[in-house]
Order: sequence, then C-alpha cells, then structure tokens
Amino acid sequence: MTKTNLVARAKKDHGNCRACQKPILKGDPYKWAQPRYGAKSVVCDDCQITPSMTSSSKMVAIWDSQESCSKSDPDDIRQLAETVREVGSEYQESCDNQREYFPDSETAQENEDKAQALDTWADELDEVAGTLEEALSEADSKVTECPE
Repeated sequence: MTKTNLVARAKKDHGNCRACQKPILKGDPYKWAQPRYGAKSVVCDDCQITPSMTSSSKMVAIWDSQESCSKSDPDDIRQLAETVREVGSEYQESCDNQREYFPDSETAQENEDKAQALDTWADELDEVAGTLEEALSEADSKVTECPE
C-alpha cells in the first residue's frame, strides 16, 4: 500500500524535487508518495507523482525508462527495450529460484509468464526502433536531396 499526500506545505527543507530537481524549501507546497517498501518520493507542486514513485515493483525500472523515452529517437527506444529485457530476466531468475524450492508454485508460473511477455515486448520495441531508424534515414536523404 502506498501512502500519499497530494499537497502539503514544507515544514523544513526537503532537498530537490525528484522530477525536476528544483529545491523544495521550507514553506513551499509539495507532494509526496511512499510505497510500502521503499523510500519516500517528494516532488514540487508543479510536478506529478508518477507510477514509478509509488511502487517497489521490478517494473519501476521500465516505468522510469518509459517516462524518459523519446518516441521519435531510435536509441531511446532501444534503451527502453534493453531495460525491458533486464527486468524480464529478473522475473525469469525469480521463477527459476522459486521452481528450485517450490516446484508447483503458481507464483513461479506468473513470473515466467511476465518474463516471456517482457521479452516479446522488447523484441517488438527493437523492431520499431529499426523501422524508425530506416524511416528517419530515408527522410534525411529526401530532405538533403535536391532535384535538378
């Protein structure tokens, strides 16, 4: 369960906003969220609390990567795909460990299903990045091409 406070006034300095890095000083309005397991996230009144700030799930790395991913940059999409693969392998590792000690575990099967779905998604992201890269290259050649 996540505890949240949507708007509060700082009674002390809270360091920098997790989203924009703006300092949150005494008296400033701010928002915070704290997942059941994990550190409290504090953002300034101008920023939003994101799903990655309210969870301690393995998926947080993917959510963070999605938030910073430019959909028009093939390198960003490939980086997202790599993060998705890493999280998928964490789920697969959890599955393998659970199966070693609890062979009939439903949780192990759920983790394996998540790992496979994430791996498929990562492949699709890589394919999209390649298609986008080709399209951008073709657009670049058309823009710089001058008919006589």
